[in-house]
Amino acid sequence: MARKRTIGGGERYAMELARALSVRTPTTHGLFDTTPGEDRDGSLTLRTFGVHHTDSSRFLFPATGDTWQEISGYDIIHVLCFPTPLSEAIVLRNVLRRCCGGRQKVVLTDVGGGAVTLGGKFNRLHPRLNLHRMAHGLAHLSDYAGRFFSDWTHPAVTLFGGVNPSLLGNQAGDPAGYALYVGRLLRHKGVLEAIRAVPASTPFHVVGRPYDPAYFEELKSAAQGKQVRFITDADDAELARQYAGANVVLQVSLPSTDGGPDKSELLGLVPLEGMAGGKPVIVTRTTSLPELVVDGETGFIVPPRDLGALGARMALLVGDPDLSRSLGRQARDHVQRRFTWDKTAEVALGFYRRLLAG
Repeated sequence: MARKRTIGGGERYAMELARALSVRTPTTHGLFDTTPGEDRDGSLTLRTFGVHHTDSSRFLFPATGDTWQEISGYDIIHVLCFPTPLSEAIVLRNVLRRCCGGRQKVVLTDVGGGAVTLGGKFNRLHPRLNLHRMAHGLAHLSDYAGRFFSDWTHPAVTLFGGVNPSLLGNQAGDPAGYALYVGRLLRHKGVLEAIRAVPASTPFHVVGRPYDPAYFEELKSAAQGKQVRFITDADDAELARQYAGANVVLQVSLPSTDGGPDKSELLGLVPLEGMAGGKPVIVTRTTSLPELVVDGETGFIVPPRDLGALGARMALLVGDPDLSRSLGRQARDHVQRRFTWDKTAEVALGFYRRLLAG
């Protein structure tokens, strides 16, 4: 819901993709709340569609009749989070409208998360009873994300993503002698392992909000005797300053150990932001992260939980600013070639057009 939503990577992705699309074609970024409304962000329309209530525990999505009528007017509905009661309702309503000659297409993107749905119960009987399979196409965040849908026969495309330049300030900035972590302070992000790995002589800045007080205490305890600085209240300006001064940017997430599907990093935006700012990055060899980095050219890929390898790479790039600059230039070129929101919007729009034509 619009007023109660949590802003994370998935929400950022949807907003930035919508902005980039709006430059090329009329685009609405949709949210839902009990009070409808409309605003503008440059060429992008920001629309809050009406719902009867905001009780997220119910299976049926509570959109008003006016909302369903308004949604029916779009050529493409791109749902960037499923399964949810909303995505299920959109797909089912679309199926019913096809019987009356409706030409609207529904595209699904899994950004992680989701919720329990009625269709999920059918899926337990047989995967092909999954109601979301009635959508028209799948747009994946990465090749890794696409692996979860290998048995779906839908048209599919890999979008990847880009970077919001406002997060990086006006220039990359010269290396100021520290390694940088940006992200939520959660256990699967590997922050504790990074603090344990960093040598005592290597400054390390940790930028992010703590969500688990006990875990945050572990982080602070591991940082004792080391040059670790926690910044838990950074605004966009402070984030830009931190990126500008870093010698290297980290995303050292850990693979899942619970045996279930690991959707923790379907697309790592932090490495893209770091490289776009002219910084080399260090990522772990897990989920989508290796797709983004050219090992030894735009940064380094290290095995998860290998504290020796991680610490050595951090010390190398913090201790050698010339190497940081050299890899950082290559990293920026790499992002400009492959990972921009303009490129992502171009791929998405071409996919939409193929679906409408088909």
